[in-house]
Amino acid sequence: MKRKFAALAFLSTLAISGSALADGWTLFPVSKDGWKPEVTLAAVVGSMDVKNIGTSEYQGAELSLNCPWFQPPTGAIRQQFNIGTYNNGNASLTSFEMNPHYYVSVAPGWTIGAGPGIGYVHGYVGDKDADMSSIQVSASANYRNGHFFAGAGARYQDTLNKEIVPGVKGMDNWLVTAKVGINF
Repeated sequence: MKRKFAALAFLSTLAISGSALADGWTLFPVSKDGWKPEVTLAAVVGSMDVKNIGTSEYQGAELSLNCPWFQPPTGAIRQQFNIGTYNNGNASLTSFEMNPHYYVSVAPGWTIGAGPGIGYVHGYVGDKDADMSSIQVSASANYRNGHFFAGAGARYQDTLNKEIVPGVKGMDNWLVTAKVGINF
């Protein structure tokens, strides 16, 4: 798992460094006149399928904003911070994630995007628990109209394969969500 994180960090740094130096990219747009964070806060519900445990409901929240570090020449990068919970009988998890997405507009008010992410998962199985780091990849479609926000997404999360109890090593999972919120 450490090799996965090291490889992901190295490749992300190379990709961002090379792309950020390309024509049209703005470094640190937060320091430029006219930059707006366009903050969104949304409630998130969905269905999570955890490997070796099963499928159950997921609920959480998402805070997102325009990326203060990089601005591409077209589209937008939005930093998305998610926190959510899953409970299935004697197993549960709480996940905190940072998922930056590159978005493109597909119709007035509509965007689609995708991106990698990193996170932290605290999982329980019975009376045992484990803290795990995670990497993930996700995609979403969003609609914005004034202060109204709605969206849907899917995500795969790979957790550190730490044995929690015999037969449960890590809490890798798939997540499908719907979200509704407010644009500030």
